[in-house]
Amino acid sequence: MKTWLCLAFALALLALPDGTAFARGKKNAVPTTPGKYTDWNDEVDELEIVEPFKLADYDRIVVEPFDSSATELPEEKDNTYAPVKNVLARAAAPFVEGLSGELSKPPAAVGETGEKAAPGALVVRGKVLTMDPGSKAARYWAGFGAGAARTEIQGEVVDARTGKVLLRFLQERRSGVGAFGGNYEKLLERNLRTIGEDLAGVLKHF
Repeated sequence: MKTWLCLAFALALLALPDGTAFARGKKNAVPTTPGKYTDWNDEVDELEIVEPFKLADYDRIVVEPFDSSATELPEEKDNTYAPVKNVLARAAAPFVEGLSGELSKPPAAVGETGEKAAPGALVVRGKVLTMDPGSKAARYWAGFGAGAARTEIQGEVVDARTGKVLLRFLQERRSGVGAFGGNYEKLLERNLRTIGEDLAGVLKHF
């Protein structure tokens, strides 16, 4: 009986439609076919798969400097203004750290402003929608998620050779734990690293 059950399970796996994968430790299928998804794999807020692709076909990932031209800033007199400005100026760097930490191949790096990536690269373009430092006092005194630093990124993954958009994503992360309420810059950078890890988790399925 056990032999027949194993055989039936193996046949069922073979019968899965193209573009279906399974996340490690999860029973539900992870969609990789074109479409718009909310709470994709219980990890990504919004994901649109525009075109199917194979990650192995690319030799590198280039993350362009993030667009923060429309990101709301704290008031200049506020003590959070400088930390937010500092993180925004280098927002792509911690994102790449997170991406590289979860995805060793292809290698990822921050591209130069205005430089066009060579064919063979996957290009990540991002816009910082939210860079909210939260409240250090609320984190220290209230806890339980109060005063968390919040970061939201809207981005797309593009084939450098064709210029075609392959993926679009929207992801928010929050951090509210740190010594004495946490350092503003460190918490915001942690959010960016985690969002980079989240995108790596998507790319692993392609």
